[in-house]
Amino acid sequence: MVPSSGSADVSWLQCRRLPLLWPVLAWTTGLVLARSDLVGVVPALLIWLLLLLLFVWQHRMVALWLLLGGLWGAADLLVDAARVSVTADWLNGAVTATARIDEVHRDSALQRLQLSDIRRQDGARLSGHALLYLYHHAGESYSTFQPGDRIRMTARWHRPRNHLNPGGFDYQAWCFDHHIALIGSVSAGVQLAGRDASPLQNGRARIANVIGGLPADAGGVLQALLLGDRSGVTEPVKSVFSATGTAHLLAISGMHVGMVAAWMALLFRWMLTRREAWIVRLRVRDVAMAAGVIAAGGYAMVAGWPLPAMRAALMLAAAAIAWFLAARHAPLNILLAALALILLFDPAAVVSLSLWLSFAATAALLIWATRMLQTSDHERAVGVARLRRAVPALLVISLLALLATLPVSVAAFGRLPVYALVANLMVVPLYSLLVMPLALSGEIFALLGWHDAAVGLMQIAGRVVQMATALLTWLTTLPAGQLWGVYPPLWLGAVYMAGMLMAGRLLLRGRRRLAGLLALLTLCFYLLRVSDERSVDAPLWVVWDVGQGASSTLLLPGGYAVVTDVPGRPGSRINGGSMVAGGMRQLGVTHADMLILSHAQSDHLGGAWTLLQSLNVTGQIGLPDVPAVHADPAVRAMIAYAREQQIGVRWLARGDGWHVERGGLDVRFDVLWPPRGFAPKNENNTSLVVAVSWGDKTRLLWPGDIELAGEQELAAAVAGGVDAMLMPHHGSMSSSSVDFVRMFAPGLAVAQSGWHNRYGLPADAVMQRYRQAGAIVRNSADGAVLVRWPAAGGGAPESVQWQQAAGRRQLALRSLEKGQW
Repeated sequence: MVPSSGSADVSWLQCRRLPLLWPVLAWTTGLVLARSDLVGVVPALLIWLLLLLLFVWQHRMVALWLLLGGLWGAADLLVDAARVSVTADWLNGAVTATARIDEVHRDSALQRLQLSDIRRQDGARLSGHALLYLYHHAGESYSTFQPGDRIRMTARWHRPRNHLNPGGFDYQAWCFDHHIALIGSVSAGVQLAGRDASPLQNGRARIANVIGGLPADAGGVLQALLLGDRSGVTEPVKSVFSATGTAHLLAISGMHVGMVAAWMALLFRWMLTRREAWIVRLRVRDVAMAAGVIAAGGYAMVAGWPLPAMRAALMLAAAAIAWFLAARHAPLNILLAALALILLFDPAAVVSLSLWLSFAATAALLIWATRMLQTSDHERAVGVARLRRAVPALLVISLLALLATLPVSVAAFGRLPVYALVANLMVVPLYSLLVMPLALSGEIFALLGWHDAAVGLMQIAGRVVQMATALLTWLTTLPAGQLWGVYPPLWLGAVYMAGMLMAGRLLLRGRRRLAGLLALLTLCFYLLRVSDERSVDAPLWVVWDVGQGASSTLLLPGGYAVVTDVPGRPGSRINGGSMVAGGMRQLGVTHADMLILSHAQSDHLGGAWTLLQSLNVTGQIGLPDVPAVHADPAVRAMIAYAREQQIGVRWLARGDGWHVERGGLDVRFDVLWPPRGFAPKNENNTSLVVAVSWGDKTRLLWPGDIELAGEQELAAAVAGGVDAMLMPHHGSMSSSSVDFVRMFAPGLAVAQSGWHNRYGLPADAVMQRYRQAGAIVRNSADGAVLVRWPAAGGGAPESVQWQQAAGRRQLALRSLEKGQW
């Protein structure tokens, strides 16, 4: 007798049907407290001890799993620290070594090689992996490198380092979890020392060769889906998929693994039902499902076993086992066992978004499948009735998945995917029914050596990818189609999840209207909070840590925001534009009233395009009115984009200016340089020099890259000095002359330079020059500089340097290297 749907729903929550629920929950909690940086080390230890005391009193087995989870997570942390630990002799100058290439990522300006088995000339071996960057101007022969090759190189190495900005990506943690010990760049060339590619690597090369003939937008997507390499996905495509909540389609995830398994299972089921004898003798459903799981494993293997695919394959295998044993065991119980097994062998996965998305998707699929099995015999016999139940169920699952992952998605990507449900319903069927089957067939033909057939199938798949991308692009043109949110605080995510869990509980109890109302109110509250910008109560100037480049942001009371300069390498995804946009969202700002670009060089303008696409609104763009900037191709492309987006463009020259009244302050912006139409031999001297004043004093000076000749042309236009300024030209000896420094007499001087940059900036003599003039001197390479004036807008500002608290990974690494463990 089939139980009612209500009792079936409640049974999923009954612990007697899920004996692994509490042990796995305790085990996972212990790992989270040991490996995650959600809370500090001391609070995590206190929480862990408190939970142990609570459980040991009546639930000793749960307490034991909590204890084991914490100890196992801490032990694994130390093991990973040992893998990425390096001695000082790897960091002192150029090092000649040999290594094996594991992965190759290419873009328009460079190649990134992931290396393993790295051995120095003296025989010393690096225990972890390394990333080596090869710039195209260093040698054209690098394009021939493939995974499996062994190379000999002379490179300079350094440890992974974070850009220290509010809201910055924790690159050090990512490298730690992927066992990346060193980052290097070539200093004396790279030579091929031998080829030792495996059959799998040769097969991947054939697939890449077939994909290489497709248009860049389609080829990049198929390369990501089949080979796990997202380096070929163009920035416009990434932006469109991210804005529409379909970014999961660009990476090998649980959905793709599930697609492969489903198609292979359907194929085997169709083949095995062609003969009545096979139907009688074989358990067709089980054989088909087993074939699907094997195919999914093969797909993940050809893709190079990326961690998300590996975890998804394990989850799928657990789901299949759960299906086989459904008569005796709750399927979710076996899924919990798979989760515990994954975390046993890979404790670092406890902080992986892909793991929890795969787990949630698989759990939802199992629940939906079980509900479908609880139909009556008549409904199972009538295809229309089954379809009538399946379509709404899939729609509900898509909606639940969107709601469940919304806080994580907003925190990770900054997007508010307004049309995510519509986008997924439009595009996922295209990928499921056309792109994946065609691409997988092409992949198989490529592995078999049937090149022409593989190319034909890939071309058809590429056309469908382009069609799907066009649909998503159209969605982004709708109102709020590309909406960014401020960074959500942890408490807001907790409130959201609590509201949604409570709504789910009401739904299970049959109170559908109340559950829907609570879910709607929770969603509206969350969206209002993350779309509501915050205003500062006093002027705040942030000088960002953007490497060897320049960028700063001035925030005024009343919500006025000015960004000066945005560096970046053309075509790069992570550049000054993405860093500044992420930092502004962390500060609660998603717009810029004015973007001032001092001159047309990539270390000041190369990331502007990314910034414009990473903000909700940009009011105006200010550029120097000189021939060199008018003629620059990057500037022309940006102006064309600005016209499409209805962003104003102002051509500025000496004598121009504007003022705003916000928060009780009358703030003036005066352009001091260059003259209109100025055309010097050195383009640095065309840089805009802008002074910002309020009250009775000049508060800020933005001098761009102006050099000595330009400094001499500036009249003593600022009486009484300035509160704060950027050092011209990143603190170079070609700027900041003695007279210039004395003329402006800054209270604070900030040099913007890259950490350990090859130019040796800022120059020691320049730094000393500012100190002798009485200035406080800071370098953005040591962390973003935050300068805040008193609330009334007057008086001297206070400045602090942004520092990132050491996480568990860094503490483990430092302690290990100091010999304290």
